[in-house]
Amino acid sequence: MFTMIGMGAGLAALGIIYLIGLIKGRAILQNAAGDRNERFFRLFYPAGILLWSWYEKAVRRRQNGPQREIRQKLRRLFVRDDVEEAYQCFQVKRFTIVWILAVAGLIVGLAVETAQLYRSGQEITNLDRPGAGESSKIYQLEAEGAWEGRKTAEFSVSPQKYTKEQLEQLFEETYAQAFKQLPGENESLDQVEGQLDFLESGPPGIQCRWTPERWEYIDHSGMVVAEDIPKDGIITYITLELSYGEQKMEYQIPCRIMPPSVTENDLLEKELETVLKEKEAEDPFSERIALPGSYDGKPLSFYLVGKRQNGLLVAGMGLLVAVLYCCSHTQKLKEREEERNQQMMADYPDILSKLTVLIGAGFTVKGAWEKIALNYGRQVEAGIGKKRYAYEEMLYACRGMQGGQSELQAYKSFGKRCALQPYRKLTMLLEQNLKKGGRDLTTRLRAETDEAFSARLHQAKRDGEKAGTKLMIPMFLMFILVLILIMVPAAMAF
Repeated sequence: MFTMIGMGAGLAALGIIYLIGLIKGRAILQNAAGDRNERFFRLFYPAGILLWSWYEKAVRRRQNGPQREIRQKLRRLFVRDDVEEAYQCFQVKRFTIVWILAVAGLIVGLAVETAQLYRSGQEITNLDRPGAGESSKIYQLEAEGAWEGRKTAEFSVSPQKYTKEQLEQLFEETYAQAFKQLPGENESLDQVEGQLDFLESGPPGIQCRWTPERWEYIDHSGMVVAEDIPKDGIITYITLELSYGEQKMEYQIPCRIMPPSVTENDLLEKELETVLKEKEAEDPFSERIALPGSYDGKPLSFYLVGKRQNGLLVAGMGLLVAVLYCCSHTQKLKEREEERNQQMMADYPDILSKLTVLIGAGFTVKGAWEKIALNYGRQVEAGIGKKRYAYEEMLYACRGMQGGQSELQAYKSFGKRCALQPYRKLTMLLEQNLKKGGRDLTTRLRAETDEAFSARLHQAKRDGEKAGTKLMIPMFLMFILVLILIMVPAAMAF
């Protein structure tokens, strides 16, 4: 009940966050609502708005660090300088999804708790019996009848029973497993020098009992304990008794005990174990066992091997999911920027080629620039072409020149926004042509075009080599599969 109250309080707090965001974030909400492709998220934007505002107040450095980097990436992806609205939408969506994840977790938790509470108060007519071989299951019940109120009762349900056929099959399977496991560290049962590996238990409910024929040579744990074993060894038997309730089956397994090759370290461990067992047998009724403080006249110390606790890991899973989402959401911007850079590098030779042809045909640099950019803009508006970042940057620079920006400043801004070395080189050529003049611009552009096409060809070869490398793994797996299909029938034929 207290768990439900706590989750309900958390859900109420998230609801209050939504209402406060709905009241305080109307201006940002109107801008964020322009994304029509995400109607589901727009319903919960008020909560994201409030969480984002708290985040910005906590950071107090909106123009530095991650915020500044996000704005730069958005400027390149949206091809404009004023990206405040896009930045707000990005952050609001980011924190909205975090809020949705928290609400969903609380709702699912409340649903589970409510279902358990409902089942505890629902009348039942039967109980599930544990499967064959499992332990008994204890039910805590409340009974209501002719007496007043409900009475508490505890009922233990015994497990199902194996049929005779099932039990015989289980005995055979358990014996086969025990026989395979029995040699342990030894090479085989024909040369037993060290510890045998006794199977402690079989399938659920099947008990194993091992009885060596010669206790003076093999103890109850399967360890060879005798030291006076002849070189030829001693042949003996080990009896395996499998039982399930009153049903039993015995198997006798022969083996040859050979003189063990014991190292000094093994003897030391064995002696230490003997000392500890003697201490345990001194007072079997005491609550504690006093460990020996010395061994062979020298001080002896013991240390308890601790186990790692995973409570902290389990407690931090919810926070980890939210943090991972925030990181992955920012990572998507980097991936989109990489795609944008690859696309711009692929378009660079085509842009150079068009500029070279138009300038060579008599167009001025500005005229050629405007013709390429405006033709692209008309194709996109008509739905003929798709968005290309390099042409979008050219169109942005063209509109700047039409709005009164100088041609030189437009080219400089273009190279700065593209933030790629080939485009900076292009703007440098255009700037030099405007400042110094000259008739060799077409020649230099043509040389740059040839170099760009050659670079694109080499990049295509590198991409092809990468794709071929990725295909090596499935090809190797197919080769192994073919070998299996050929070798298995051939091996079975012999």
